[in-house]
Amino acid sequence: MQNDPLPSTGGTPPGFPPPPPHGRPRLRRPSEQLAGCVWLPRLVDKTRHHLAGTLPPDYVVPFCHPWATDGAFLTHFGIAREEWIAAVRNAADSDAAVTAWFLGRTECTAEKIQAWNTLAPDLGKPGFPLHRSFKLMLRTYYAGRVPDPRVEGVFTAIAYDEGFLDEILPRSGEVRAVCP
Repeated sequence: MQNDPLPSTGGTPPGFPPPPPHGRPRLRRPSEQLAGCVWLPRLVDKTRHHLAGTLPPDYVVPFCHPWATDGAFLTHFGIAREEWIAAVRNAADSDAAVTAWFLGRTECTAEKIQAWNTLAPDLGKPGFPLHRSFKLMLRTYYAGRVPDPRVEGVFTAIAYDEGFLDEILPRSGEVRAVCP
């Protein structure tokens, strides 16, 4: 299985948009939802890249790792890593099939999904799960420094890395565009 980053031209698995200019695959944002659940579509995308052999090297170690967001998601819903990978493999390119599988699990109740949706945006922040892992990520990728004062946890770190932090969390003094 190849784990090199996708080139900026070609190499994208079927059903995926072209990768952003930095060569990483374009993944859905952490706050996007399937089955009313944040992180689920992003984990589906990462799993499809894992299965296609196109998951970039910096995603390989944290993929479904218990100390990373994927692992926290799987643990929260009582899903084993291999069970998850098999479900996405069996669903092929169908988000609807993954959604049906996910919602068909007894552990995936509306209450459990709501609890995850409330918790997930705080992952990595002080006093929340994954704070130690978040600090390790900062040391690994940013020499231990927060790259932007608005980066407080996993979701905002991803927004910073993928270039949409200003869109979701304007700098102090900026006004966020609101749709009419």
